[in-house]
Amino acid sequence: MLVMAKTKLKALRGELQPKVAQEDMAHAAGLRVSTYRNVEYGRNTSYTTAMAVLKALNELRSKQELPLVTLEDLGLSIV
Repeated sequence: MLVMAKTKLKALRGELQPKVAQEDMAHAAGLRVSTYRNVEYGRNTSYTTAMAVLKALNELRSKQELPLVTLEDLGLSIV
């Protein structure tokens, strides 16, 4: 059985109100839903994909006056 480390991305997404679904985050980042889910579940991702997720998350956080996060805050597995 393959066990993947969860990233901090789900928790950070969960801070958004109203709740933002994975599908909505994927769309905001310009990614397929399956790609976004892979990132959130800790699978290896490219720097470009990680930056797209970070940008989308920070745009939503900024609108809600939440502190912005860094790429390191997400805890992604970037290859």
